Amino acid sequence: MRYFLLFLLYPTLLTSQEFIVEKLPEFINSNYDEITPVPSRDGNTLYFTRVAYPDFDHTLWLDSVDYALKLQPEAYRKMLAGIYTEIGKTPIKAPETSTFNQDIWIANGDSARFTNLTHPGPPLNNALPNSLVSITPDPNAFYIINQFKAAGDMNKGFSLIRRLSDNSWSAPDPIEIKDFYTITSDVSLTMSFDGKILILAAARYDSRDLDLYVCFKDGEHQWSVPHHMGNTINSNKRELTPFLSEDHSTLFFASNRWNSSGGLDLFVSRREDDTWLKWSEPVRLTYPINSPEDESQPYFNMTSGYLYFTSQRDGSNDIFRVQIAPPQATELVITGRVLNRKTGELLLGASVRYESESTRDNKVSAENGYYTLKIPKGLAFELTPEKSGFSGKPETILFRRDYYFFQDSYTIDLYADPMEVGSTIALRPIYFQQSKPQILETSFPELKRLADILLENQTMHILVEGHTDNVGKIEDLQTLSEDRAMAVKTFLTEQGVSADRIQANGFGPSQPISDNSTEASKQLNRRVEVKITKL
Repeated sequence: MRYFLLFLLYPTLLTSQEFIVEKLPEFINSNYDEITPVPSRDGNTLYFTRVAYPDFDHTLWLDSVDYALKLQPEAYRKMLAGIYTEIGKTPIKAPETSTFNQDIWIANGDSARFTNLTHPGPPLNNALPNSLVSITPDPNAFYIINQFKAAGDMNKGFSLIRRLSDNSWSAPDPIEIKDFYTITSDVSLTMSFDGKILILAAARYDSRDLDLYVCFKDGEHQWSVPHHMGNTINSNKRELTPFLSEDHSTLFFASNRWNSSGGLDLFVSRREDDTWLKWSEPVRLTYPINSPEDESQPYFNMTSGYLYFTSQRDGSNDIFRVQIAPPQATELVITGRVLNRKTGELLLGASVRYESESTRDNKVSAENGYYTLKIPKGLAFELTPEKSGFSGKPETILFRRDYYFFQDSYTIDLYADPMEVGSTIALRPIYFQQSKPQILETSFPELKRLADILLENQTMHILVEGHTDNVGKIEDLQTLSEDRAMAVKTFLTEQGVSADRIQANGFGPSQPISDNSTEASKQLNRRVEVKITKL
């Protein structure tokens, strides 16, 4: 990929004939504005926003009442106009033609050609501004603009929304960006391939106009204070609609800076260090990608090699694409069997949970003992087989993009052990604050999984065992192991598990599983084990 990234940095070396810009078909590009193209990782689905379309979703929840059903049409129209006026701080008389009338649409097909279009209802869409702005490492989770409360109303910011197994959508959950604000209504973001970085376009008190900021992951859907990315990538004009390519180093964005063609043009810059604050001088992409009219909202899909973007070259905002690199698959299809480790037989009625550091609670069915799922290259995932009455051992997989360049599928069999008295429930490591019994937040999902197992198997009783390495006084280590076991018990009871089903005991350093000769072996001994005592 190095050659292709190089030519993106120096597009003026290429002639315009090397690029063929394609306008997407009329069923996608209507007589109204189409903006924010976001292709799925496999390139077979395109999410976009249609603006000021008369047949928008009218759902309008406020104080747990849908006013689209409660009010007569004219009263509803006046109410919506008042809400749009409040959002934009300027009078809105015709809400249906307002730029705040935004709905998400979905085009499906393959990376070469889209063939059908859907317009989902709530909760993905409602009468307030809706726009999907970024995919995440979770193939079924996306970031959308604004925060929507369960009873209605909207706040500035972003939310996470999930596509469910039946193709319906979950209610959006707000994400937290510390000290988030933007002075204007213009805001957009991009997420890194591994889910650890956000790059945000916003107008803040240290902005010269609309500027680019970086946020670092602080927790599950929690982000640091935005850090201004400096005055090389940010000019005294507007920088907006960033997109970070999957190499984590190439940033596309739109700007009307001094070397644009007069309006908004697409630019590209390269990250020069690990602070995310030092970037190369942005280079303007060449004609015909940029035109005399406004171009913005770039989104590069590595699987197809297409750069999607929005342009006003035909009089309104429409979605275009241009192939700037050869296709390279970014996902592998994983297939396999779920097996009973004791008998070697297929485990019917099972499922497979697949999770990474940035994504939780994804499942695929293995009803007949076989499963199929897609895993992004370059991200470590854990696959855990699940079935009532069985304990599945997590299997960690990581497919480096360079190792699997020409491979698009892989087979992995997963094993689950029957839950029996005396057997150990397979868990990921439970992490604590150093030398303390406080459980780290990173281990909460795994303990919640354990709680789910106990709530599903109401006759099961367990023993939580705390163990330590041999560094320190024996009596202190004994106390620490007991306190950590009790901390796990407390967590489980807070999830609804009856306390009388859980014993907690500490063994200090008395039961090592490694020789404590290295830091790695000591870490193996610092552990919590859960054993079944009664079924």
